[in-house]
Amino acid sequence: MKAAVTFSRIFVGCLFIFSGFIKANDPIGFSYKLDEYFELFHMPFLIPLTVYMAMGICVLEIALGVMLLLGEFMEFTAWLLLLLIVFFTFLTGYSAITGAVSDCGCFGDALKLTPFQSFMKDLVLLVFILVIFIYRKQINPVFNLKWSKFHVSMAVLIPTLFTVYCYAYLPVIDFRAYKIGNNLREQMAFPLGGKRDSTVLTLVYKDKASGSEQGYSMKELPFSDSVWMANHEFIKQDNKVIIEGDKPKITDFNIWSEDSPDITAEVLDDPNYRLWIISYDLTKASKSSFEAIVKLTDECEKHGIKSVGLTSTDYAIMDPIRHEINAAFPFYYADQTVLRTMIRSNPGIMLMKGSTVMGMWHYHAVPSYEKLNEKFFSK
Repeated sequence: MKAAVTFSRIFVGCLFIFSGFIKANDPIGFSYKLDEYFELFHMPFLIPLTVYMAMGICVLEIALGVMLLLGEFMEFTAWLLLLLIVFFTFLTGYSAITGAVSDCGCFGDALKLTPFQSFMKDLVLLVFILVIFIYRKQINPVFNLKWSKFHVSMAVLIPTLFTVYCYAYLPVIDFRAYKIGNNLREQMAFPLGGKRDSTVLTLVYKDKASGSEQGYSMKELPFSDSVWMANHEFIKQDNKVIIEGDKPKITDFNIWSEDSPDITAEVLDDPNYRLWIISYDLTKASKSSFEAIVKLTDECEKHGIKSVGLTSTDYAIMDPIRHEINAAFPFYYADQTVLRTMIRSNPGIMLMKGSTVMGMWHYHAVPSYEKLNEKFFSK
C-alpha cells in the first residue's frame, strides 16, 4: 500500500501542478470557461469575479501539487484535494450528461478534452485522491516545519506573480491557433492527410396513416415491398456523422462591414503589413490605452502601414467611441468569441503580413513605430 500511496502522491501532485500552470499561463481564457459554468447554473452575478477566481484556482492547484509532493500539511492538503475533486467531478459529470459545456478547460488550450473524457479523468483522480485521503496520516513531510512553511509560501507567491504577469500582458506560452508565426489561412484549411467524417446515409419516410416519421438506412428500406412504399412518403435525406474526423483549427473566422456581409479575404489576404486593433467589446475596453494605440496607428499610416479595427460592438455604439478615441482607421466586425480567442487583451494589437501573425501585444505593452520598423518593416 505504501507504493500505491507514493504513486498517488506523485501522479496527483504532478497533474495538479501541470493543470494549474497551464491555466495560470492564460487566466483570462480560463475565466471565459468559468463564465460558461456560471451562465449554465444561472449565477451571472459571479461573472465579474471570474478573472480573480480563475487566478486563485490556478495558484491553489499549483500550491496543492507542491504540498502533496513534499508531504506538507497533509491533513489540510488531503481534505482540500478531496473537496476540490468531488466538486470538479460533479461539474464534469453534469457536462458529460447534458453536453452543456463542450470543454471543461482543465488544461486550457494545450489539451482539449470532451465532457466525457473530462469526467473520466476526474473519476480516475478521485480514486487516487481517496487513497491519499485515507492514508494521509501515514504521509510524512520531506522537510521540517520551517522549510515546509517556506515551500508553501513560494508555492503561492511564484504562481501568483506568474498568473498576474500573464493577466497583465499575454500568455507566455501560446497554444491557440492565432499564435505568432501561424498562417491563419493554413489554420482555416482542412489538415493535409486529415480524416474526413464518417457518415451514414439515412432516408426519412412518413407513414401516411399515422403521420409518424422514421429514418432508414439503404439496407433497411424495403424497396421491394410495393405496399409499404405506397403507404409511406419520402420526407428528406440525412447524413448522420457516426465518427467525427479532423477539423480545421480555425472554423469560425469571418469579417464583415456595414456595407458587405463578408470582407474576410480583403482583410486577411492583404500581402502587406497591417495592424489589427482588436476589441471584442469597445464598451469594456480600456479607453486610456487607445491613446498609445492611436499614436502608433497614425505613425504607421504615415509610413504606408494600414490599420483596421475588429470588434463585435454594434455600429451605433462603436462609432461614437471611435470618434472619442480619435481613431482614423476603419472598424469592421467579427464574432465576439473569435475576437476573445485571438488575443487576451481588450484592446489588443496583432501585426499581420498577409495571413501570417507576425506579432501581438497587450495594451499594457504597446510598441513604438521605431521598434516595429527595426524588427519588421525595415527587413
